[in-house]
Amino acid sequence: MRHCDLTLAYTETSGGIRTYIDAKRQHIARHTEHEHVLIIPGERDRIIQDGRLTRIEIQSPLIPGCHPYRFFTRPHRVLRALREAAPDAVELGSFFTCPWAAFRYRADRLQAGHRPLVAAYFHTDIASAYVGAPLRRRLSALPGTWGDKAGQGMESTARRLFGRVFRHCDLTLAATGQQADRLRQYGVGGTHIVPLGVDTLLFNPARRDSSWRAELGLDPEDILLLYCGRLDGEKDVLTLARAFECLNRDGPSDGPRFVMAMMGAGPHREALETRARDLPGLRLLDYESDRPAYARALASADIYVTAGPHETFGLSVVEAQASGLPVVGVEAGALKEHVRPDRGRLGPVGDAEAMAGHIRQVAVQHQTLGAAARHHVLASGYAWEQTLDRLLALYDEALSPRPAPGVAAAGQRRSSAWDGAPP
Repeated sequence: MRHCDLTLAYTETSGGIRTYIDAKRQHIARHTEHEHVLIIPGERDRIIQDGRLTRIEIQSPLIPGCHPYRFFTRPHRVLRALREAAPDAVELGSFFTCPWAAFRYRADRLQAGHRPLVAAYFHTDIASAYVGAPLRRRLSALPGTWGDKAGQGMESTARRLFGRVFRHCDLTLAATGQQADRLRQYGVGGTHIVPLGVDTLLFNPARRDSSWRAELGLDPEDILLLYCGRLDGEKDVLTLARAFECLNRDGPSDGPRFVMAMMGAGPHREALETRARDLPGLRLLDYESDRPAYARALASADIYVTAGPHETFGLSVVEAQASGLPVVGVEAGALKEHVRPDRGRLGPVGDAEAMAGHIRQVAVQHQTLGAAARHHVLASGYAWEQTLDRLLALYDEALSPRPAPGVAAAGQRRSSAWDGAPP
């Protein structure tokens, strides 16, 4: 079988989506006879071939304010790439421009007598993270509840639009049961749960490195708070900075010294660097593309912190837990499934004061909570091999002549305008 991932969210500084795609490609190359094609926007047109793995980059412009992410502006070029690659299964990881090309490709292949499959993975709660929440923030200055109402109205419209995309796919996938429930709010049923995975040998407390901590200027008794991910509004990283400011403002002089390191890239980095000039303990670290070095950083911290309310799985959170870290986060999204009181704390979204208080609570027992967090990951079976075996089995089942009950045969969805022209 020839698999294809089609997404905008694969760059040199991407997080969980890139990790998932890379793990899938490695699994296909090492453990199967399948092929994989990755189609993404790029700085220029090029094709990179590595055995049974192909990467097709289509020249596309940068998304303003979201460097280095790019946006497909010519869907016919994406369609041409699909026709030339001729995959048996196309998995959508992004839902702007990409769906039309995939659905048009499927219609063409069906007309030619083939049975391709289009799947969609719910990596991001698009309606909330990119429509409702940003609009509510921008319209918060309006009198009364007008801002909230406008944001809710646009989020509802986005759910209907993106729900239509998911319903037109042959398979829908989500990382947790909670996110499958969220897709039901989009009007989408029959979603398959395919958790993301973590390499528990790589992400391991044994990788803790006192020399790495010393390079950051830490004393052995200091409490290192670490965040790894995109520095943008979706992740609400400014709340992390405010929480750290609260720790510095209210902290007792005889308590442990807190240091916060934020590792990543994104549009809020400049604002965070400005704050760091007034908060000496706030460190901005570069995005780390080397996985063993990233794992060393996680294991060398004491508490993982995150304020993002839109996590659909929270891969960096699970990697931190596998590294022996308790987590302080917000009571939203997938964090509610991963973080319980015996392995961290969750508080209200956007509440820096509450987060600072939770950090103090966790700091006094971070080793015990961190051990429980790792045990949770091991007991939950978050292993890439298990995850990807299940994923490929779902594809095999959906493309078989007699699909299992509840799984639509590839290409059996009704024809519609999606198969003819861009919406």
